[in-house]
Amino acid sequence: KAMVYSESDQLIYFVITTEADKKNAYKIADFLLGDKLVPCVTFKNVESHFWWGGKINQSKEVQLTIKCKEENIDKVCKKISLCHSYEVPEIIYFPVSANENYHHWVNSF
Repeated sequence: KAMVYSESDQLIYFVITTEADKKNAYKIADFLLGDKLVPCVTFKNVESHFWWGGKINQSKEVQLTIKCKEENIDKVCKKISLCHSYEVPEIIYFPVSANENYHHWVNSF
């Protein structure tokens, strides 16, 4: 169960998406950070295997882990969709628990 530490704090969420390369990943991060919808985005190089165009493909991608408070989740997902380079972007989100100081920090945005 996700923890809320004070009445003013909201649940915090991880939003996961992948992009084709760092340039596109940084574009999404800059867009979200610039609008102060999120306090932090982390990046990880990954390799994905997936069905597309009737065949199995594989691709090196950059995975973004985006942290935000609950009230921003819809705006964050919409902005990702607007600036994503993929026709069908992966946008997965779920509530998470965190230590108290981190939780308050995410809620400060």
